[in-house]
Amino acid sequence: MTVWLDGDWLGDGAAVCAADDRGLLLGDGLFETLRFSGGRLLRQAAHEQRLRASCAALDLACPLDRIALAAIVGEMAARAGLRQAAIRLTLSAGSGQRGLARPAMAQPSCLITAAPLPEAPASLSLATVSQRRSPSSIAARHKTLSYIDNAIARREAVRAGAGMALLLDTDGHLSGTDCANLFWMRDGRLFTPALECAVLPGTVRGAIMAEAAVEQGRFTPDELAQADCVFVTNALMGAVAVTGIDGKPAGRAQPLPEAVSALLD
Repeated sequence: MTVWLDGDWLGDGAAVCAADDRGLLLGDGLFETLRFSGGRLLRQAAHEQRLRASCAALDLACPLDRIALAAIVGEMAARAGLRQAAIRLTLSAGSGQRGLARPAMAQPSCLITAAPLPEAPASLSLATVSQRRSPSSIAARHKTLSYIDNAIARREAVRAGAGMALLLDTDGHLSGTDCANLFWMRDGRLFTPALECAVLPGTVRGAIMAEAAVEQGRFTPDELAQADCVFVTNALMGAVAVTGIDGKPAGRAQPLPEAVSALLD
């Protein structure tokens, strides 16, 4: 694997993390996952806007002020021979002394990697898990390096025989999945949980809402039982239909709305 780390191109095994790195020790940092296709980053402006907002929330210097992301990714894809790639930008708060307090002069570290773009599944099944998301949690609203809640949720879902976890917020309202935003259609109307339900503002979610009428709100899981179509979205897979929830059929076997498919093609 070819990686870019703080301005240097490195090969397999050459990228190392300092023993006192705050991202490693405390999860003090952020990441963005982007899709590279057709020689460009999809929805790059939306990803950059979200990264800047998250950097401000975590009081981190944004790497976009000092790097040309598109140029780095383009060269990385060429070096790796990838026409389509899953790009991950990982930003750590950098090295610091022991303890929670971040050094005043801490230098964030930026790592960029590329991997072959995984093929999106034709459909997914969900399992409602015991993990709950708090609307007040930074980790629910930003892509922080503290991702253990999502990993635990996925393990619980897999043990239940599903491919992805369905999470509720602490008040029992629909929030999303362990790595994707949630949508459903009923009687020709599109719905999605509001950001106030501990929802990450996904870039594909934003693209759909910019082009289609979508009703946001606080919804209970019962809403999904009445849906004509349920689907999930993220940057790498686009939109994928949900065909089962908690072992029961979902979405009345209806396909993705044409307007959504056309928008993401």
